[in-house]
Amino acid sequence: MYKIIRLLQKKFIPEVDTFSEAEKYCNSKMPFGYQSKLLCDYRFRKLDIFLKNGGKLIQGTSINTLLISLSYYLHLNNGQFPQILDYGGACGENILFLDSLFNKSFHKKSWVVETNAQVLESKKWKFVRNIQFQSDLEKVLENNIELFFTSCALNYVEEPYEILKKVVNKRIPFICLTRNNFSRNPKSFIQVSNLSDNGFGEHIQEYGNPLIWYPSQTLSEKKIKDIFISSNYQIICEENLVNSGVINSNSNYSKDLFFQLKD
Repeated sequence: MYKIIRLLQKKFIPEVDTFSEAEKYCNSKMPFGYQSKLLCDYRFRKLDIFLKNGGKLIQGTSINTLLISLSYYLHLNNGQFPQILDYGGACGENILFLDSLFNKSFHKKSWVVETNAQVLESKKWKFVRNIQFQSDLEKVLENNIELFFTSCALNYVEEPYEILKKVVNKRIPFICLTRNNFSRNPKSFIQVSNLSDNGFGEHIQEYGNPLIWYPSQTLSEKKIKDIFISSNYQIICEENLVNSGVINSNSNYSKDLFFQLKD
């Protein structure tokens, strides 16, 4: 009976007209949604256990595109490593990986922008004590950011295009947007997943496996391209390098976009 109820909850999800409407519904199911203490604690604990058990961060879904974008930047800048902003960088996995791979103290010149709740939770975990977590995007943009990276995060914020406009206004030289959930008819929707589907590593049984509700939306590839191209950026790569992050593949599609600021 329990499995049937969960299946019905996932199947009969109402349609919404706006992101705020989706957020309101999700909060009625699960207070604070993506910023719930349960989810934030679970993600950090899951990653901590994974690393203590010898897990390798190179298994991450966006590591390949991160390395491609970093390699391209290094090639254009005589091997000079960039200051990186990882927008929606979860528990800092990408920066931890780069630190371990290059031993260049990436954490000193990199930032992870996340929700207020995720930033507060990060302060409790020793394994990320050196990572610079911040919830204020504009504050981070005051630094000389040279590579803006985001993976499957823009579709979970209410105003993704405004975020990209802020990035463009700072003339950041290199942009990598990966695991994008695009649609030719973008719309907001309610997303539901099992707790076990979230985070990096093996599921922690003691947490149970409650449903996690959060608002989401599909994005317009054209709008994103227009924002950058109209601001003197050029597209240097548009490929489906990482075929993940897509909800409802019948009507949506994935594509990774790399932009470079022209001289």
